Amino acid sequence: MLKFFERLSNFLSYWYFRYLMVTELYMVETWEQRVTNTAFMLLFVVLSYFNCVYLLNYTASIAKYLVDEVPFSSVT
Repeated sequence: MLKFFERLSNFLSYWYFRYLMVTELYMVETWEQRVTNTAFMLLFVVLSYFNCVYLLNYTASIAKYLVDEVPFSSVT
């Protein structure tokens, strides 16, 4: 079980390192990293909320409209 957490820690450390390299946050100070990470997380949360609340209902209504328009008698 301990090996699992060690592997998980290595995996997360690797991807955090890649995130720092891609966003070039390794060059800034710690407080700037925290502000940027907070902004990214806030953006992610807002977009997730939008997708779950608005986009899901919109696509469900479109799917319902499309399904209601298909004549099922011609399918068989």
